[in-house]
Formats: sequence, C-alpha cells, structure tokens
Amino acid sequence: MTDQVAAPARLFDLSGKVAIVTGGSSGLGIQFARTLAAAGADIALGARRAEQLQVVAEEIRALGRRVLAVRTDVSSRADCDDLVAQAVAELGDVHVLVNNAGTSRTVPAHREGPEDFTAVIDVNLIGAHQMALAFARHCIAAGHGGSIVNISSVLALSGTTTPQAGYAASKAGLLGLTRDLAMQWSGRKGIRVNALAPGYFASELTQPLLADPAQAAALTDRTALGRLGNPEELAGALLLLASDAGSYITGATLAVDGGWSLH
Repeated sequence: MTDQVAAPARLFDLSGKVAIVTGGSSGLGIQFARTLAAAGADIALGARRAEQLQVVAEEIRALGRRVLAVRTDVSSRADCDDLVAQAVAELGDVHVLVNNAGTSRTVPAHREGPEDFTAVIDVNLIGAHQMALAFARHCIAAGHGGSIVNISSVLALSGTTTPQAGYAASKAGLLGLTRDLAMQWSGRKGIRVNALAPGYFASELTQPLLADPAQAAALTDRTALGRLGNPEELAGALLLLASDAGSYITGATLAVDGGWSLH
C-alpha cells in the first residue's frame, strides 16, 4: 500500500491562519497580502503610511478575509511588538510573518552620509530582526510553530550597476539572519525561517530606475527571461514558503529573478 498523497490545493491552503505583512501599504507588500488572503489567511497589515494601509485593508476585506491595519515603523521595537499584540488581540494566534518593510537610497557610496546608510539598515535589517523576534516570542508562548518569510533581494546574491550600498548590505545581512534564526528556531520551536529574493519588479522602490529608459533596458537585457517580473509571479514562491507545502524547507533563499543572478 502506498503512502497517501495530500492534495496540492490543501498543502497551500492557509484557511484559519493569520498572517502579518509589513510594508503592506504599497508595492510588493500589497501583492503579498493579496496572495495570502486568497489562500485563506486573515491579514494584519503594518506600514508607516496609515491612510494607504486602510485602502489596502478594504481591498483585502472585499476578498472575504478579516483584516487589521496598524501604523508601524519597524525600526521601532515598540511598534513591532504592538503590531503582533494587536494582531493577536483582534485576529487570534499569528502563524505567518512576511518581513517585507523596506527602504532604499540610490546614491554613490562616497557621497553617502553615515546617517543615510544607517537609515536603510535600521528598516531593512534591524526592523526585520525586531519583527521576527516579536512574532517568534508569540509563537513560542502560544506553543505552536510558524513561518517567517524574509523579503531579501537579488542584490543580496548578485551585483548591479546602480549604487545602493546600504540596500545591498541590508539585504545580504538578511540572508545571514535567515540562516541563523532557522538554526535556532526550526527544530526546537517549530518556526521555519526562509528568505525570498525578488529580482526586478515594477514597484515603488524600482520606479526611479524604470523611469529611465536606458536603465530599464539595461535591466531587462541582463535578465535571462528578457523582461521584468510581474508582481503576481511571486505568489507561488511566497505560498510555498509560508504554507505546509514548504514544511521541509527552512534556512533557504529562493530567488525569483528571471535569471538575473545567473550572471
């Protein structure tokens, strides 16, 4: 008699789960929230722009999901703790964290002040660490596991001609953080920790680059698939890492970059 095989749709199902998405007011964060909601999860959104968060919340609510929007600056530990606490109070135990909040500065390194570099690290790396801790502490106290998906970048894996030292350093650091937290929490605490490394997608962060036709052409020419990504093309990878479909995946980095990192 052969082992039973779970239906693929059930493996990716997040019904009854609560997912937190930081940076959920714009760009890829909106797509991540839509994807998780479509898979059945209720959503807690965190971002600095409160008004835009409410717009996204209404869209998620229209999908038939419960949703909470909390103004959150992930560089503040108190804000990170508050987002998790409010999510638990309003929606119940949290099971998935998408660490997506991020910022970037495109400036030559020799012209970049230390405060500019630090501002990027504070959000992209320290903020992700603080959110992971707030999330994990709840999961551990509640006695159940969870899944953390850290949103890194292809620039953590491969270089680019655009000067983004702070961004590249923060996203590379996020990969090291992912591996370390996976070692600490996966076996003992049941919390899987993985990273998703998107390539170039049309988003708020990439808009300044794509506004320059020459720069946009250079980006697509380097990408093996010869085009930019569509945000919905991240859905499958996100669900794999967030759901039971990825139950034996931890400490991994999954690049969804159209082949950019082949160079």
